[in-house]
Amino acid sequence: MQTLTMLFFLTLAMLPGLIASTSSVINTTCSKIPDMSYHYCVGVLSAEPTGASAIDTRGLAVATANLTVHNVTSTLHMMGDLVLELNACIGYYKYMVDLIVAAVDDLHKGRDAELIYEKLYKASYTPLDCDIALFEGAEKNPMQEENSENQALARIASGIAFLMWHGRS
Repeated sequence: MQTLTMLFFLTLAMLPGLIASTSSVINTTCSKIPDMSYHYCVGVLSAEPTGASAIDTRGLAVATANLTVHNVTSTLHMMGDLVLELNACIGYYKYMVDLIVAAVDDLHKGRDAELIYEKLYKASYTPLDCDIALFEGAEKNPMQEENSENQALARIASGIAFLMWHGRS
């Protein structure tokens, strides 16, 4: 029992030295990296358990390389999801174009304004499908501005067709 207690106290006595040397390795390394925020570097290495416990520069390099592999893999996964979502958006926008082209054709042929309105109204909601697809897979929708603009334009067109349908044009 005394041996275990002595080992415990010996470990506690060594701990500040280990922490100081780890901190020293991180501080020294981060202060020497060109074109890198010192505070960012220290924050990243201190927060990463293998970085915080590294005893030399090689250990820090291994820790940051492993962290980089993890982050890059995560980014690749996110990009793969984004490609799938963008492909879904392409399908939505092709459908939107089909609706609008059919409505324009109906306008030229003098067809019923109610049918034209229905097509343009459906088209005006198509960008929302793209927003939903992108929102589910990305923190920031890279198409948000374009989707909003396309939705607004389609709503204007459907609003005009609505006025035509109800004889208010």
